Amino acid sequence: MQSSESFEDIFEDIRERIETFLLGLRHPVLTEAGREVIDLSTSHYSLTTEHNKLLWHVWNDQTNLVRQITGIRRESPVRMELRFQKFGKGPPGVLVLAESRATPEQLGLRSRRALFCKQLRRILAQRYPDWKLGALTTEADLVHSFSGRYTRGWLSRGSRAWAVIGVGEQEDISTVEGILAYGIIWLDSLRRQDHKRVVEGLKLFVPANSPSSIAHRLSWLDSNLAHWEMYETGDEVRLLSTADTGNLKTHLPPLHALPPRQTHWEAWIEQVLACSPDVEARQDPQGLRLFSIRGLTVARETPKGLVFGVGQSETTLQDSTIADFRALLSNVLRYRHPQSEDRQHPYFLVQPERWMQSILAQQMDRLGYDLDSGVFYEQVPAVSGAERGLMDLLAINSDGRLVVAELKASEDIHLPLQALDYWMRVHWHHQRGEFERLRYFPGHVLSAQPPLLLLICPALQFHPACETILRYFSSTIEAVRVGLNENWREQLQVVFRCPR
Repeated sequence: MQSSESFEDIFEDIRERIETFLLGLRHPVLTEAGREVIDLSTSHYSLTTEHNKLLWHVWNDQTNLVRQITGIRRESPVRMELRFQKFGKGPPGVLVLAESRATPEQLGLRSRRALFCKQLRRILAQRYPDWKLGALTTEADLVHSFSGRYTRGWLSRGSRAWAVIGVGEQEDISTVEGILAYGIIWLDSLRRQDHKRVVEGLKLFVPANSPSSIAHRLSWLDSNLAHWEMYETGDEVRLLSTADTGNLKTHLPPLHALPPRQTHWEAWIEQVLACSPDVEARQDPQGLRLFSIRGLTVARETPKGLVFGVGQSETTLQDSTIADFRALLSNVLRYRHPQSEDRQHPYFLVQPERWMQSILAQQMDRLGYDLDSGVFYEQVPAVSGAERGLMDLLAINSDGRLVVAELKASEDIHLPLQALDYWMRVHWHHQRGEFERLRYFPGHVLSAQPPLLLLICPALQFHPACETILRYFSSTIEAVRVGLNENWREQLQVVFRCPR
């Protein structure tokens, strides 16, 4: 049995190694699973030996932490892991010391996430006193697509269980809106891991005044596959109804066959079209013309005249600027080309979904499903909200069935639910006969069938969780993943069609 003196020697060695390690860091932080990150550069601490125990006390204006250090688990020049024992009967754990690469704002966000984890733990304990709360964590798990922006865990009682996921009010709107995708993945993961219990469904906890899109999405998930509950946190916790989500915030503009208008800048428009056979022309709902190269707008008509430029750049097209426009067009044609000499050039990379759409506009029949390539609409009805990075297309097949197509050129876990946002709006207007009334698809009789949903993406770019999320959609929604070849810019081919 070791003497008190030998314990003191061991703990003195540990203390010295900790302090020496911290001296070598410019911005040290302390992390413990499920707790806020502690910025040691703005905190006070003491390492003392009392009653044959090495105690580490860390405190600042927001935190007061005491841990009994029992040893060093692992050490490298940039990271040290300490074993600790909680007081009482708490389980052992690990503290991590490391150099912070995060900004103070990022550290603060991580701390607020840890505090929300504690808040959610209290909420669950109060609402479900007869249920056992499994591990509640904000730790990211990139292998299984679990984001550290959300707190996840589970409740169990006997053979019954529920998946739980929550998000705090400190997060931005896009993070709050994205909770359902990660919730479905978490639910499915628990069901695959736990064969002793029946995981009945998913409970979501969101801040007050969260986007209504979450409830709308929930209303179109399959209630036969899982139960879905959504709670609003705040001054009080309340269960929100997803059965009555009210009217969608959507607008379908009237469509009129607008003849080309004679304007005093018509000669400039003719010059734009004559510059290259690759210039594509289309009209927006207001009847104003847009001119693009493989989906990238280079000039557009405004009520005051013709302007050119890429992105937010706008220059009036006139005698003094025609040379600048031709130079811009030459550069775009040079780099926005399947055989571009520089595939990292912004003109090649920007807005790939619009490039994809410009190809599909000429080859809709390649997708299958008897699509009518002669008529389709972009972003109609429009889906508001954060930048979605998607291209929405509305088409029709030979039987008059509406077809909603979502185009995405890169991997995105949110593709299925963002596609659902568009499908819901098309279905809503279709049920009310508004496409016929507002003169969409002239000459076609629309089928009463719900729209077909196509998710179109390069085959290797579908997120691994996409298939899982689609599986939980309502049986009303016929959804198909359409995988394209990776070099779709050169020659578009369909690699697979996978119904959900």
